[in-house]
Amino acid sequence: MLKLQRVSSRMKKRKAGDFMQANHPTGEWQYLPQASVTAERQYVGIKYTIVALLIGVATVVQITWLDLSPWWMWIASAVVGLLFILQFVYIPPIRKKYFKFRVDEEFLIVESGIFILHHVVTPLVKVQIIDTSSGPILRRHELMNMNVRTASGEIDLHGLEVTQAKKLRQQIERIAKLEEQEEETL
Repeated sequence: MLKLQRVSSRMKKRKAGDFMQANHPTGEWQYLPQASVTAERQYVGIKYTIVALLIGVATVVQITWLDLSPWWMWIASAVVGLLFILQFVYIPPIRKKYFKFRVDEEFLIVESGIFILHHVVTPLVKVQIIDTSSGPILRRHELMNMNVRTASGEIDLHGLEVTQAKKLRQQIERIAKLEEQEEETL
């Protein structure tokens, strides 16, 4: 009976047209830490070092054993070099600047993008799985990735500080558990 009173009092607090109005979250925007830029650059550096080694081995094999002209390897090297510069120099600070998220009492809101803006609002009561992971590069910088899944999709939060990720996880778990308990009592 007490749970029904709490739900009905929440319904009374809302005005008649509230369901048509946008929800204005109360939480502050949180951004990615500077360490996420460094970790992403290290990952990109390792990835492109492996790609450069593979291109080098393919060039040597072409020249020594196949007696072919490696002219096309120059084009591949130029394309890989441009992609490396883009992903190493430009993408990480842009992601840090334009990726933000916040949590309030009901929703997890994530905004990202420069040209195409993505605004994802996820009701916390619909969260089914919260998955956190941290590889060797992320652990070195005390960072963690978080994946929040619902029945209809998922939200990836890459490069969060460990304390920030744990706090966010506890907040989502607490809100989801409260709503679950309210549904069970009805």
